[in-house]
Amino acid sequence: MQVLAAGRLLLAAARTSTAAGRAATAVAHSAHAAVATGAQTVSAGSLFLHLIVGLVVVLGLVALVASWASAALYEDTVEMRRAQDMQDAAQAWLGSESVVRLASKLLADDARHSAIDDLGEAWAQQAPPFPVDGGTLAGVIVDENRYFNLNDLVDAKGVAVPEAVATARRLFAQAGVDDALVDVLVDWMDADDRPSGASGAEDASYGDKPYRVKNARLDRWSELGLLKGFDAGIVRALSRVAMVGPVPGSGITPVNINTAPKTVLLALFPKMNDADADALIAGRPYGTIDAMKGKPWAQGANVSRLSVSSDLFMVQTDARIG
Repeated sequence: MQVLAAGRLLLAAARTSTAAGRAATAVAHSAHAAVATGAQTVSAGSLFLHLIVGLVVVLGLVALVASWASAALYEDTVEMRRAQDMQDAAQAWLGSESVVRLASKLLADDARHSAIDDLGEAWAQQAPPFPVDGGTLAGVIVDENRYFNLNDLVDAKGVAVPEAVATARRLFAQAGVDDALVDVLVDWMDADDRPSGASGAEDASYGDKPYRVKNARLDRWSELGLLKGFDAGIVRALSRVAMVGPVPGSGITPVNINTAPKTVLLALFPKMNDADADALIAGRPYGTIDAMKGKPWAQGANVSRLSVSSDLFMVQTDARIG
């Protein structure tokens, strides 16, 4: 009985050993499972990281493409606008040329049918803007003979003309400009290097400028801005009474009494007062200058400087396109 019992104990022990082995095997399998699970965990984390990096790269590329597209769109817009502006400028220039040609035709027709020029004629009227594709065109004709020609101050040899200088002094005063500036203007145009009067300005007066006096007549109105003492306000004031143009062979540019403003008339007639000027303007248009003869206020005036017609005109155009 004891032997049998011992055998049973041995069998139980064997069974126990077998169970332990199975348990150990189970533990080993569990360890492998744990290792496998860890491997799966590491692989999932790496994949997520790769996805994040890929998303960032894609977003960066999208932003880059969007930026490039935006820049390209802006450049295209600028180019299109520039092209449109160039087209508008060309159309405006052509429109202005058309206005000038129309004005020339109008003046030519007037010259064939009238020996005088006055402010009641068709060419002197302000027409309303004319509509064209994409904008409007407008223009006004101004006869320059209504003003005093500053180039008359010197003759063809560059010598100052006393009568013209005296007229210019009265003209400057009428325009509210210091008449001493006439000396500056004479020195700019005359051929000598001697200052004209106390306010003259020859080369020495332009020592701080990159230029010297011209010693010749003016070529354009804007040239006045170069002269000593001629600021923008003075040039603007003179533009209402004077002009710069070619001088005829006689050396005297006629002033049209039918169109001249009151300030110019007062400068042309030394003895004229405001009432006389108003009466002269009220009696326009005049067919000849004979109406001036015998008038007390006409004494001392240079009759050869007077006219009832104009041969020099300026066309101001206003083209608005786009």
